[in-house]
Amino acid sequence: MRTLAALLALVLVISVSAQYAPTTQSCCEKYTPHVVPADRVESYFKTSSSCYLNAIVLKTVADKEFCVKPELTWVQRIVTKLDSL
Repeated sequence: MRTLAALLALVLVISVSAQYAPTTQSCCEKYTPHVVPADRVESYFKTSSSCYLNAIVLKTVADKEFCVKPELTWVQRIVTKLDSL
Protein backbone atom coordinates (compact mmCIF):
# COMPACT_ATOMS: atom_id res chain seq x y z
CA MET A 1 0.00 0.00 0.00
CA ARG A 2 2.87 2.35 0.77
CA THR A 3 4.37 1.67 -2.66
CA LEU A 4 1.13 2.67 -4.35
CA ALA A 5 0.90 5.86 -2.28
CA ALA A 6 4.51 6.73 -3.10
CA LEU A 7 3.90 6.10 -6.78
CA LEU A 8 0.80 8.32 -6.79
CA ALA A 9 2.71 11.07 -4.98
CA LEU A 10 5.51 10.86 -7.56
CA VAL A 11 3.03 11.11 -10.45
CA LEU A 12 1.42 14.15 -8.81
CA VAL A 13 4.77 15.91 -8.34
CA ILE A 14 5.81 15.24 -11.95
CA SER A 15 2.51 16.46 -13.39
CA VAL A 16 2.55 19.67 -11.33
CA SER A 17 6.18 20.44 -12.15
CA ALA A 18 5.56 19.85 -15.87
CA GLN A 19 2.65 22.29 -15.78
CA TYR A 20 4.81 25.10 -14.41
CA ALA A 21 7.97 24.33 -16.35
CA PRO A 22 9.38 27.25 -18.35
CA THR A 23 8.69 27.25 -22.07
CA THR A 24 11.19 27.98 -24.81
CA GLN A 25 9.05 30.86 -26.01
CA SER A 26 8.86 33.89 -23.74
CA CYS A 27 6.24 36.56 -23.32
CA CYS A 28 6.67 40.11 -24.58
CA GLU A 29 6.81 43.01 -22.14
CA LYS A 30 6.16 45.68 -24.78
CA TYR A 31 5.79 46.12 -28.52
CA THR A 32 8.61 47.32 -30.78
CA PRO A 33 7.78 50.89 -31.86
CA HIS A 34 9.41 50.67 -35.30
CA VAL A 35 8.87 48.69 -38.50
CA VAL A 36 11.12 45.66 -38.95
CA PRO A 37 12.30 45.33 -42.58
CA ALA A 38 10.63 42.29 -44.18
CA ASP A 39 13.80 41.22 -45.97
CA ARG A 40 15.58 40.84 -42.60
CA VAL A 41 12.92 38.56 -41.02
CA GLU A 42 13.61 34.81 -41.28
CA SER A 43 10.95 33.40 -38.93
CA TYR A 44 8.24 34.25 -36.44
CA PHE A 45 6.18 32.77 -33.64
CA LYS A 46 3.12 33.79 -31.70
CA THR A 47 3.38 34.28 -27.97
CA SER A 48 1.43 31.99 -25.69
CA SER A 49 -2.19 32.75 -24.89
CA SER A 50 -1.12 32.92 -21.24
CA CYS A 51 1.06 35.99 -21.95
CA TYR A 52 -0.11 39.47 -20.98
CA LEU A 53 0.43 40.87 -24.49
CA ASN A 54 -0.89 39.19 -27.61
CA ALA A 55 2.16 39.47 -29.84
CA ILE A 56 4.09 38.03 -32.73
CA VAL A 57 7.83 37.72 -32.31
CA LEU A 58 9.79 38.35 -35.50
CA LYS A 59 13.25 36.78 -35.61
CA THR A 60 15.79 38.37 -37.95
CA VAL A 61 18.76 36.96 -39.82
CA ALA A 62 20.93 38.72 -37.21
CA ASP A 63 19.23 36.53 -34.55
CA LYS A 64 17.38 39.48 -32.98
CA GLU A 65 13.77 39.18 -31.83
CA PHE A 66 11.14 41.91 -32.02
CA CYS A 67 7.71 41.83 -30.40
CA VAL A 68 5.10 43.34 -32.69
CA LYS A 69 1.33 43.81 -32.77
CA PRO A 70 -0.24 41.04 -34.86
CA GLU A 71 -2.99 43.30 -36.25
CA LEU A 72 -0.58 45.69 -38.01
CA THR A 73 -0.72 45.48 -41.81
CA TRP A 74 3.04 45.24 -42.30
CA VAL A 75 3.23 42.42 -39.74
CA GLN A 76 0.45 40.50 -41.48
CA ARG A 77 2.31 40.83 -44.79
CA ILE A 78 5.48 39.38 -43.29
CA VAL A 79 3.58 36.49 -41.69
CA THR A 80 1.77 35.74 -44.95
CA LYS A 81 5.07 35.80 -46.86
CA LEU A 82 6.78 33.47 -44.36
CA ASP A 83 3.82 31.08 -44.32
CA SER A 84 3.94 30.77 -48.11
CA LEU A 85 7.61 29.68 -48.13
